[in-house]
Amino acid sequence: MGDLKGHIVPGTAFLLYGLWWAVGSIRRYFLCRKRGQQYLSTATFPCPFSCGNTETWPVEAVAEIVISSGGLFGEIFCNLPSPSAGIVQHATMYSFFAISGAVDLCMHFGFPLPPGTDYVALALAFLIEGFLFTNHLHEREILDVHIHVLLAYVVFLSVVVILLEARYQRSAMLTLSRTFLVMLQGSWFWAVGIIFWHCAVIFITLVIMATVMSLCYRTHKGSRFRDGSELPMTELESREKYGNYKLLAVKENEESDIEYEQPVKMTSVVARDVV
Repeated sequence: MGDLKGHIVPGTAFLLYGLWWAVGSIRRYFLCRKRGQQYLSTATFPCPFSCGNTETWPVEAVAEIVISSGGLFGEIFCNLPSPSAGIVQHATMYSFFAISGAVDLCMHFGFPLPPGTDYVALALAFLIEGFLFTNHLHEREILDVHIHVLLAYVVFLSVVVILLEARYQRSAMLTLSRTFLVMLQGSWFWAVGIIFWHCAVIFITLVIMATVMSLCYRTHKGSRFRDGSELPMTELESREKYGNYKLLAVKENEESDIEYEQPVKMTSVVARDVV
């Protein structure tokens, strides 16, 4: 985990994990409202795509076991014969998420586990992750320590939210809070990897974001949306100049793009408004 790949991979996993929870919780909430039922949260959510019997498959639990096991064996076998203490800590974090997936699998197949065991196992996995980030920052730079401590705050807050959700399973807001915090962790992993190992990616990301945003304002001809440069802008003209300031007036023949906001006609200029 001490390189760009080691932060991008778990960051992507957390983002997908949170997205899965978001789709599952929102879908369940609206289905409950449609059927007149009360919302009830669960630690895992079924597959939202109705393809055969996929909704009855433990997709999330299996994916958590596979991804966590891959991270665990990758950390260990890629650093043999003498993995460092930091590598062992990372492997420990992956192992607890794999245990959480195994508990989810047991709950799915009806093993006689106490109610809420899946929530406790998930909270324990995040708790281990938080302890990991707070205890392997020795002899690191100040910026490195600060970024990881901020991430640890998010992780510990996730633990609190998960335990509250286990107690108040009727609250959809707690489920969405869990989703938001996990996706925040994923984006933070990406940010840490970019800041410390690939600063050029920041520039590429900004260029892509600027391109996408510009495309949002530019549409094809004939669409009900217009190009941003075609929006009716109020024309201003300079009438007088006081010192270094130009006084601008609005033309009367122009109308606002908002129906209930009409341009104000400037007939006179009060001297006290001019600095």
